[in-house]
Amino acid sequence: MNTKRHYGLLAGMCAIALTSAPALAQTAEQQHTSVEEPAATAEMEARYERAAMLARGGSPVSLNNQVIPTWIGGEDRFWYCKQTEAGCTYTLVDARTGNSRLLFDHSDLAAKLTKKSGNIFPPDDLGITDLYVDGDGTITFSAFQKRYSYDSNGVLKELGDALLSAPVVSPDGKLEAYVKDWNIWVRDLESGEEKPITTDGQERYAYATKPGASRGFTWGSELRWAPDSKRVFTVQTDDRQVKDVPFIQYAPEDGVRPVAFSMPYAFPGDLHIPMYRMLVVDVEDGKQVPIKYRDLPAGRMLDAPFNGGRAWWGGDGKRVFFVDVERGEKAAHLISADASTGDTTELFSETNPDGYVELSDNVYEAASIVPLPERNQVIWYSERTGRPQLYLYDLATGQLVRKLTDDAYGVRRIVSADESRGEVLISISGRDPTKNPYYEEILRIDLDTGNGEILSQGDDHRFIAPDGRNGVSFALLLGGAPRGSGVSPSGDYWVETRQRIDRPAVSVIRTRSGREVATLETASLNHVPEGFRRPEPVLVKAANGKTILQGAIFRPSDFDPSKIYPVIDLIYGGPQAAVVPVALDGLANMAMPLAELGFVTVIIDGRGTTGRDREFHEHSYGAVEKASEVEDHIAAIRQLAQRYPYMDLDRVGITGFSGGGYMSTSAILRYPDFYKVAVSGAGNHDQRDFWHSWGERYQGELDGDNYLAQANLTYAKNLEGKLLLYQGLMDTGVQPGTLFNLVQKLEDENKDFDLVIAPRAGHSYTGYAQRRGWDYFVEHLAGKTPPKEFELINGYDYTIAEMKRRKGGASKAGKDGQPESKPE
Repeated sequence: MNTKRHYGLLAGMCAIALTSAPALAQTAEQQHTSVEEPAATAEMEARYERAAMLARGGSPVSLNNQVIPTWIGGEDRFWYCKQTEAGCTYTLVDARTGNSRLLFDHSDLAAKLTKKSGNIFPPDDLGITDLYVDGDGTITFSAFQKRYSYDSNGVLKELGDALLSAPVVSPDGKLEAYVKDWNIWVRDLESGEEKPITTDGQERYAYATKPGASRGFTWGSELRWAPDSKRVFTVQTDDRQVKDVPFIQYAPEDGVRPVAFSMPYAFPGDLHIPMYRMLVVDVEDGKQVPIKYRDLPAGRMLDAPFNGGRAWWGGDGKRVFFVDVERGEKAAHLISADASTGDTTELFSETNPDGYVELSDNVYEAASIVPLPERNQVIWYSERTGRPQLYLYDLATGQLVRKLTDDAYGVRRIVSADESRGEVLISISGRDPTKNPYYEEILRIDLDTGNGEILSQGDDHRFIAPDGRNGVSFALLLGGAPRGSGVSPSGDYWVETRQRIDRPAVSVIRTRSGREVATLETASLNHVPEGFRRPEPVLVKAANGKTILQGAIFRPSDFDPSKIYPVIDLIYGGPQAAVVPVALDGLANMAMPLAELGFVTVIIDGRGTTGRDREFHEHSYGAVEKASEVEDHIAAIRQLAQRYPYMDLDRVGITGFSGGGYMSTSAILRYPDFYKVAVSGAGNHDQRDFWHSWGERYQGELDGDNYLAQANLTYAKNLEGKLLLYQGLMDTGVQPGTLFNLVQKLEDENKDFDLVIAPRAGHSYTGYAQRRGWDYFVEHLAGKTPPKEFELINGYDYTIAEMKRRKGGASKAGKDGQPESKPE
């Protein structure tokens, strides 16, 4: 059997049937037998074939798990990326009828792009980014470091180099502002003329950009237009005194001499961290009005004031508002500033001396703070009473107007606010104690009375994308744009996705009353083995015996309940996220292939993570080793083994990537009696050498030895099981130094462990590394022999190969300028 032609889906961030005879599953009599029958090798290779089918690159296992609409102007029309087996087709939908058609002629655009650029653009997988659609049907987008426009008559124009961040169109629709050469530029959309409105920007003191350490993880220009389209409110981001972390390309593709580079990267406790200078800039003459307030410290992990939903204009254009989140995030202050003079006033503050001030359901989302410019009010998210709630404040006085929501449920996010109707659409969870506490429902709240009406609920998760403030989360991962929003500009329609991991997701258009207009998409399986089994959602209790937790169980396609299966705990372990999937995406992309190898794989959200209430997530504050509490995982697996006796508690392994790499290593070091094997990828093994904005938020201010208990190297002497560590040396998120400090400590303790290094990889598993992890579990947890050097080309490998194939590849393509086939 050929093992050299299999593709796999990226197993990283944030932010992925050949036989039914059992191979790894064993009867009780067989499970300790070490002799391999000749047929076992073929069976194991068949398992790897099935796992590779679920891990392949190019397209996801399940298509259209979610729809993120991007509305066109003020109309009730939107476009979205319709996932296909080949890639994506951009689809235009009339929300009033549900009728749809292609947004543009994909074949025509592909041919013209290929001819103009010399690069390959398949019509069913264009690979364009930052797509914006005008009311007249003209689209602008980026591809291969260039920016283009394509109008409804089929005219393609090159607009210049791609932008550092997404352009922002002025309210009157005549101008767009964007960042180029570290300055803010403005382009006239009719004439095409452009000019800089700042000129002194530099890489480490740049206008309207994120800090250097997070630029690769977020999108969107850090600015907002004034209502009159004459000024912008923005930041100048100061990295000048932030210490650097060095990186070395030991295996450069264009030579043999190592190449060194560095980037600003602040650690917890550093004297200097990235700071934001707030200012207003006149578009006509470039005159600046500095805001008379201290520079704001970078925080909330990856976001920034505008991308993070924490800065905006007042409705009359006379004032601007911003939220100052103090370093360490124990206090947040809402500040009002005169846009003409820069004079400031503090309106109110929120504090949490025993933890941190949370401004949204999780830090990957923009703050759930929604200004109401016509009413001169703001909706404010707070956990001051325990469960997250919404409060209405007056922006003239800073006084509380009323509490909008009820402690009988927790607010997950603000979906959309409609000032003309005096209402806000939100998602909530935890209202019904008989349901999964994470499944969301849709609720409409009257701003004047606080009265609410449930508009959508069920035995599943109901999701609507928040208004155009997606940060690093939703839209970009699904082919959408940072402007994506679930609710139409008129407020008359919304797009909702119903999700549960054991059934296909369904995306529908609804009217504001909740009536369904049409079904947009029903998720479909794309490439799965024969007999594929959907995961099972489960509820269990935490180690305290009372707190309800959610989880999911993954079983192989040839599952036989009369057999005994080793167990793999797939953990994330970052306090900033709940990760049990509601569709076949996210961590499911790692769990499904592992299950096909013959393991029962589980994902569990333990205490110390998001999505519940203040007490739940602060379980890990100052003790990030308790994020997704490992003791909860152990208790949950024991409960599940009682429910499902085929789970072998004597053979339990653990794995994870990034925060999961940290926690899987922590688990095998701190609980060696339970976990026998760990495969840990790109773990932030010690928060002292990770982002300051992560460590100081979740562990607190660095003070003496208060970070020792969370550091994996503290427990290196406890290693008893088998540990495989992985790191990409070009990982600028979790910088490699954190791994090597752990490696040194393990060597100091004379401990045996295994290590895979990817010299050219960033914060991703390569196919080679992912396959080595499979082999490690098969050999050391299941006691079997893996196929020798099975080649897995996963999403990381596939993307790299595709970019190389497409770039400059038109001269080698077929007669129509398109590729004859994808690489195999």
